[in-house]
Amino acid sequence: MQMDINNEQTHIGMVLKGDSSAYRFLVEGNKKIVYSIALRILNNTEDAEDATQESFIKAYHQLHTFKGKSKFSTWLCTIAYRICLSKLKTNSFENNGIDGELAESYPGNMNTPYEELTEKEQTMLVKEAIEKLPKIDTLLITLYYFNENSINEIEEITGLTASNIKIKLFRARKILEHDLKFLM
Repeated sequence: MQMDINNEQTHIGMVLKGDSSAYRFLVEGNKKIVYSIALRILNNTEDAEDATQESFIKAYHQLHTFKGKSKFSTWLCTIAYRICLSKLKTNSFENNGIDGELAESYPGNMNTPYEELTEKEQTMLVKEAIEKLPKIDTLLITLYYFNENSINEIEEITGLTASNIKIKLFRARKILEHDLKFLM
């Protein structure tokens, strides 16, 4: 769900003027993608929930530093991404795929040769294929296809170069294509 940028800016202004209840609008509009990023990186629903909450708290306390050069969601996802990476380093998590459910924003009506499969079966096969990808590729797939972030926004969030992102997305698509054919 794309948030109205003018409405977003209005709420940011209200929070900066002391109306902390206006922050709820920003949380509600961004909680799915922040949680999705955290889950992809941390592989654990409890850790993802903690990281999501920590991201919103940090963003609230640092809101005065948001300059509006990018979308608020991009700025917030950058915070979430860095918090998750920090948690990975301190907790020494293994990078063995993803836990939990595929993001709720998964597009169910894909134009694939597997049209005879039910939506649930398709989702299961896609999830299984995504679980095999390296963590960063899973995150890039989530940001680009499920959240519909631009390459520039992903570059800002992850710190990777645009060409590196494009290469990783290309390779991830090829792996997914191969794995989905194999699973069928």
